[in-house]
Amino acid sequence: MTTLKRQQGVALVLVLMIVAIVVVIAVSMSGRLQLTLQRQQNLQQQQQAFWYAMGAEAFARQILRRSLQGQETSHLGQDWAQQGAQFPVPDGTISGVITDLRGCFNLNALYQAPAPAGQAQQEATVEQQSFQRLLELVALDLSMPAEYLMARIADWLDEDSLLRTAGSAEDDDYAALPFPYYTGNTLMGTVTELRAILDVTPDDYKLLQPYVCVIPDNQQLRINANTLTEETAVLLSAIVAELDQSAALEVIASRPDNGFSSTEEFWGTGPLAGIQVEESLKELVTVSSEYYQLTARIGYQETGMQMQSILKVQEGERVTVLARRFGGAG
Repeated sequence: MTTLKRQQGVALVLVLMIVAIVVVIAVSMSGRLQLTLQRQQNLQQQQQAFWYAMGAEAFARQILRRSLQGQETSHLGQDWAQQGAQFPVPDGTISGVITDLRGCFNLNALYQAPAPAGQAQQEATVEQQSFQRLLELVALDLSMPAEYLMARIADWLDEDSLLRTAGSAEDDDYAALPFPYYTGNTLMGTVTELRAILDVTPDDYKLLQPYVCVIPDNQQLRINANTLTEETAVLLSAIVAELDQSAALEVIASRPDNGFSSTEEFWGTGPLAGIQVEESLKELVTVSSEYYQLTARIGYQETGMQMQSILKVQEGERVTVLARRFGGAG
């Protein structure tokens, strides 16, 4: 009897162990199932938010086409420039803003072709000189001298590995960092690349962000006088050294509601009328634009998404997407 009771006790312990193992397995399977369901729900929400973003982009293309078709100028009085648009959609909202990429300083314009072998580095271009003046006007707290940052961006863009000046930086400087990398040696694709420039701090980036942008595969600087604001009027002072910031604000304040009809009208406005400006500088100002950026923000159930699309308007008829980026603004 004692042996039988002992065997029964062992069997009971085995049964309890098996039950415990089954319970653990069941709990684990239930947890994994819940995790899988939550992951699937998140994916569905992200997918829906993505298609809402695509809808916002399609709408932006339509409004740009409608606003600019047959127009010789682009200005802040047109439909594309209206601010604060927000649209309710099932289980979410879509909001967005379109900005003119000719209303900021295109960093790719700092590109300068390397000097031929055996020749000294060429003098700074008018675009580089304008950018250095911009830094001196709006970035007094910059962590480095203005000419250093200008030279480092130019070295980031050019194809060679030769230093422009003593304050610039090339591959050897980046390779010596604790987490090394190389220079881009090509035009920038996004303005956030500015953070990759040697010694550029987050504070430096915040100082420059309102005034600079990047147009992919485009190294031309053209400032649209019709889309400058009071904040960005300083870009005129950067281009025209004789025009101080208060005079630049006066030019923007005197701008017609529908913008300047031509560059001749712009250069004949207020303080500009009495300034002799070289043709090379006059070419930097325009009254139209073909490059725009859509910043769309999507809220869908528990998911949030931001998308930036760079759009090109060709002859006011066709709008194409040059680049698209998801995530934060950088």
